[in-house]
Amino acid sequence: MKIRLRHLFAGLTVLSGMCATATVAAPTVSAGGVPRATPGDGSAVVYIANTGFPGLTNGMKYNSSGGAIDAGKIDDTHFWVSFAGIGGGTYSNAQLGMWNGDDGPAVDPACTIDKTKDNGADVVVFFQCIAHPYWPSLVGTTLFVTVTNAPHPDRPGVTAPSFFALTSSDPSIALHTPLNQYRSAGVGQATVTRSAVGQYSVRIPNAAYPKTVGIAVATALSVSPAVDPAYSRYCNPQSWGSSGADMVVNVNCYMGVGVLADARFSLRLSSRTHAGGTQPGGAQWVSNPASPGYDTTQYGWNSTGSVNHIGSIDVGVSEVRFRGATGQPLLVKSALVGAYGGNHRCTLEALGIDPLSNQVFTQVRCYEPFSGAAVANGRSTVSVAQH
Repeated sequence: MKIRLRHLFAGLTVLSGMCATATVAAPTVSAGGVPRATPGDGSAVVYIANTGFPGLTNGMKYNSSGGAIDAGKIDDTHFWVSFAGIGGGTYSNAQLGMWNGDDGPAVDPACTIDKTKDNGADVVVFFQCIAHPYWPSLVGTTLFVTVTNAPHPDRPGVTAPSFFALTSSDPSIALHTPLNQYRSAGVGQATVTRSAVGQYSVRIPNAAYPKTVGIAVATALSVSPAVDPAYSRYCNPQSWGSSGADMVVNVNCYMGVGVLADARFSLRLSSRTHAGGTQPGGAQWVSNPASPGYDTTQYGWNSTGSVNHIGSIDVGVSEVRFRGATGQPLLVKSALVGAYGGNHRCTLEALGIDPLSNQVFTQVRCYEPFSGAAVANGRSTVSVAQH
């Protein structure tokens, strides 16, 4: 059975994906103002209501253009989210992160990206969710959708990019150069090498930076039911590090049951948060989730320069506290969580702010992909940006 939330301090402000939601009276729901056409980024928390239609969680919607955010349903497993006014860029990248609180299923649905479409004015992320056979309903499914749309490919003159995004295009050939890739600094096109079924290596030229810097997250793209009747996928970064002047990120992709399988994927590598900028917040690679507690300045970032704290609060559940005045109650929170290494899965259980210390905290649960059993040493990456 699912491990429920175990550790909520008295007085904490918990931002829940399961409450404060928009009313769904029609296949489409909206929130926002008048769009200003300019490439940018956005994020939204999408939940599946008991009507089967998606809703948008109040207070958790961000669109850099100031435009509307809409969500809709294509069929029982396929949905979309649109961000008005951030179209017209050159390279777009979307990521999905599950947010499963006490009301969610014991094993998250496998949610994948069908496609990301820029029509010149708006950006639409199409995604699908396939429920676990033991918990077949999608009702209660909640996830973060984050998208960035950049107007240019490279920035010459800098060797260490702070942000890199790529969407692979062919999961079966030995080597290819994806067309959809963006880097905030440095030059050169990344390549993706397939070494075996479901195993990939992304090489980013002229991108090496120190060993203890950075986070990596990946989201699988959907596959055709003709390839796999279950057509469920998820992808975990396995490692990243420098190789000469280049950076190499290794990614494995799996079927929903945890077996290696070919898949396209979206990848982000950042020296700050998943948003890539200097927004208030932080990010952290949780390398030792079973530890009772430790401070670290490695493989993480804090917008105040403070030290992040990591500690286990239950078997398979770890907490990260972004120390310092990182909590900005008036800003919109955007979060992304992903598993690292192995074939386990991880989900965000809680995102909140301690009103006494103003610390942002996250709680992440990692589990076996089919049984839902806790993985005590399941490593993860978690990131929070405030816009």
